[in-house]
Amino acid sequence: MNRSQMMQAVHSEDTRPELLVRRALFKAGFRYKLHRRDLPGSPDLFILKYGVVVFINGCFWHQHGCKFTSKPKSNPEFWNEKFTNNIVRDIKTNWKLSLSGYRVATVWECSIKNDFDRTIERLKAFINSDEETIEI
Repeated sequence: MNRSQMMQAVHSEDTRPELLVRRALFKAGFRYKLHRRDLPGSPDLFILKYGVVVFINGCFWHQHGCKFTSKPKSNPEFWNEKFTNNIVRDIKTNWKLSLSGYRVATVWECSIKNDFDRTIERLKAFINSDEETIEI
């Protein structure tokens, strides 16, 4: 499989980490809308009752810096620009959402893989709090 085919197989919606978080939040009684296109960044989850948006970020695509983060060796100029643009877009999106009065949660893929139960507990606590942002 060449790189182009591999990249086409990558989905931005309904990823495994996203489905795990959605199931856990639904089971805990939270109701949400998916991928609201009318909100900046089309958040993965929008919980209207609490004014919370949730982004479930892949460590590779958003260059988290954890052990799951890597950079392809081929075509480094392309990838550096791609990752930089993703990071800048994430910052702008969070800023726009905060200015609009939404509370923003960013859940990293590695936190879901490393300690799923703790990640969900922290996310639920954030939703029920009055904190403005959290990064898990």
